[in-house]
Amino acid sequence: METTRFSHLRNRFRYNLKQLARFESTPEVVEQKSRISIILLLGFVVYAVVTIYPCILSGYMHGVVTNIAIVVLFLLSILHLKLYKNHTITTILTSFGLNAILFFHFIMEVDWTIGMDAFWLFILIMPFITDYLAGAIYGTIAAFSGLILSFLCFQTSMLNYLQPYGSNMVKWFTVIYLVTMIAAAVISYELTAYQIDKKVSDEKIAFYQAERTGRLKKLLSVYESNEQTIRKYKHDIRHFNRVLAGFIQNQEYDKAASYLQEFDSMLEGVTAVSFCENTIVNELLTIYASQCQKLGFKPRIRADVPERFAIEETDLTSLVANALENAVEALTHVDQDKRALQVEISFDGRKLKLMTKNPAGREISFKDNGLPISTRPVQSGVGTAQIKAIAEKYGGVASFTQEDGMFVVKAVLTCM
Repeated sequence: METTRFSHLRNRFRYNLKQLARFESTPEVVEQKSRISIILLLGFVVYAVVTIYPCILSGYMHGVVTNIAIVVLFLLSILHLKLYKNHTITTILTSFGLNAILFFHFIMEVDWTIGMDAFWLFILIMPFITDYLAGAIYGTIAAFSGLILSFLCFQTSMLNYLQPYGSNMVKWFTVIYLVTMIAAAVISYELTAYQIDKKVSDEKIAFYQAERTGRLKKLLSVYESNEQTIRKYKHDIRHFNRVLAGFIQNQEYDKAASYLQEFDSMLEGVTAVSFCENTIVNELLTIYASQCQKLGFKPRIRADVPERFAIEETDLTSLVANALENAVEALTHVDQDKRALQVEISFDGRKLKLMTKNPAGREISFKDNGLPISTRPVQSGVGTAQIKAIAEKYGGVASFTQEDGMFVVKAVLTCM
């Protein structure tokens, strides 16, 4: 039970501070937040300018000075944002600058008939503004300025320089502000986490769309190659028939058999394009079967996979593609007369089973976790790790072995 709760909490707070900070520095976020920051700052500038006029009419010069200081601060903030394109630093500097202005405004106010409640109310909602503009981390740093201000004004001797406040305001404002900061940070974290999830999801979708497009282009080239081959044989079939009929008529049966065998080998150039009902598996098998034929051999493929069953298409693509790609890549290091590939993939209504077997070409070493150590000049091992991860995701297993010079990949997934 405790493990479940811990896992739930870990999923809730799945991004660390470094990841949040990195997200805030991405170009698209900087552009969006900078634009919003400028709009808000301009709005505050307009408000502060408008409030100067009634202050002048009423002779409230202290308010005029404060509003002018706020206007100058916000204009400098806009200039800073335009020059340095850093919305997080601008938010922090503006927040601390604004609270410094308000601090001097509070302690220097001599007309106690003018209430300051509107200022304190704005300070209370400031964490939501700073967190929205700068994110959970930098926004919270900016919001600390309000906490410092409330502590100085209500928890130190500076209270004697302020107009009288009720006991609830003096005792609880700092605590309420701290609770507001926490609430704003949690809300901002959830919003940022959602944005990161969406960004990751969009990038993943874009990647697989690009991969699917590339796969379709390769498949189209196979179809075009097949079409050209079939057109050629269709054009020449009458000549083949006449030659064959001549051999038979002359009772040259050995030549006829040899001729048929030669003709049959020519048809090997046509790649099979229908292995099973599943579109993804069929596309991948067609593409890699074509690559095998270009390497000078025809793979042995047995596939029985339905169009739809309980597995994500991206996982199915990654599983099959990685297994086939690793096998075909390994065969490029094998002598042409020894090249061979056996592929078996099936689904029995409950489990998806995959097996590839090909000559290894060289001795393979394995890690402690059972994964083979890559023999490529630039080692990666990403493909086999992906196969293992996907198998485990679906409650299954994957194994990688070398048997009598053959490298064998097996994976079993529970897809219900």
